[in-house]
Amino acid sequence: MGIRKAHRAGLAGLAALGLLAAGYGTAQGVSAGDGVRAGAAEAAGARNANVRHEPAADAVDDDYESTLELSDGRTVHVRLVKGTGVQERHRAAGSGTWSKWKTLYKTRTDLCQGVDLAEREGTVSLIADFGVYCYDGEPPTESVAGVGTGDLTDWDIDVTEDFDGWQDSSINDDGSRVVFLYDSDSGLYSLRWEQSEGFSEIDRPGD
Repeated sequence: MGIRKAHRAGLAGLAALGLLAAGYGTAQGVSAGDGVRAGAAEAAGARNANVRHEPAADAVDDDYESTLELSDGRTVHVRLVKGTGVQERHRAAGSGTWSKWKTLYKTRTDLCQGVDLAEREGTVSLIADFGVYCYDGEPPTESVAGVGTGDLTDWDIDVTEDFDGWQDSSINDDGSRVVFLYDSDSGLYSLRWEQSEGFSEIDRPGD
């Protein structure tokens, strides 16, 4: 789990300097069980104090599920399920009724590095990873980047194989663009999603 989390503090500063200058807002929201985003977690804790976190029976533990209250009061819940993949459900503001679980990405590979959610103006970004022998410290073999919009019934999903995993995401002010980031020793990798175009190719160091 340490690969993505170990770089996040440094990456946040890099994203703030580079992406805010390019017109991107700071991603909002936190992942359940992620102690790295301490400041964001405190803010989200106050905002989500009244959100009821229901157990996910098939999820391994809290490191592999995340619940986020959106700015419009809706709630989204994502979990990684062993032998299944990434599943999502959501509910309307003030409602106690969840939608049915929907599998966004199917895989039987081991769970890896947890799950992160962020949101701005109704656009939700998702980061999740899977990897063979990931429990033993091996890097991910499937890095999932996802974006949900509108009523959250449809998500755009991009999967990068044999990659160390996206560390963070940045959503612009109106929610029309999302950038996923990985800060490696060789430079910054980024993956852009546009509301009008979907996912682009990964921008790699030296391109």
